[in-house]
Amino acid sequence: MKKPWKIAFFTLFIINVATISSLFFFLLQPSELTIPTPEAGKGATFLVHASKEDVNAFMNDYIQQKKKKGTLSYRVWVNDRVYIASEIELFGRNIPLTMSFLPNVVNGDVELRDPDLSLGALHIPARYALNYLQKHASLPSEVVIDPNHNRIYVAVTHMRLKNGYRLSVQSFDLPHDSIVFTLTIPTK
Repeated sequence: MKKPWKIAFFTLFIINVATISSLFFFLLQPSELTIPTPEAGKGATFLVHASKEDVNAFMNDYIQQKKKKGTLSYRVWVNDRVYIASEIELFGRNIPLTMSFLPNVVNGDVELRDPDLSLGALHIPARYALNYLQKHASLPSEVVIDPNHNRIYVAVTHMRLKNGYRLSVQSFDLPHDSIVFTLTIPTK
């Protein structure tokens, strides 16, 4: 007769291994990515100089307009880096997730690279946090998360503002608090 504690131990061990294996399997699944190409537009163009504070107000207003109810909520702000903050429910508690990136302008769009991520006080690999954000956050269609390359691509040139206005980023100089956009107003 086998000892009952051995059966219980090995059963629990197998359940733990299966749970952890399936967790890693789903976290490491590649995602389909399509980074949009910038659109050339006709219309009057204006050069707009903005501060970090202006960009913060614009970004969070745009996110609130595009956000779907019942999805992971998050905030974005610009300081010395571009920050994204959210909370993840883990074991019945909300744990703060904070990510920061360095912005880089690519063809009028913004590519967020060199992530620094923390879950509570624990620093975690960027790929896991980006996978989680990609699957659980309600992101505008212009935001593409690429966990395989540790980046977030923001297709600013594909954002449609009221009245068909379009934006293109010219420079994103955080140390000098200078962010320059081209605003295109369509002509008929």
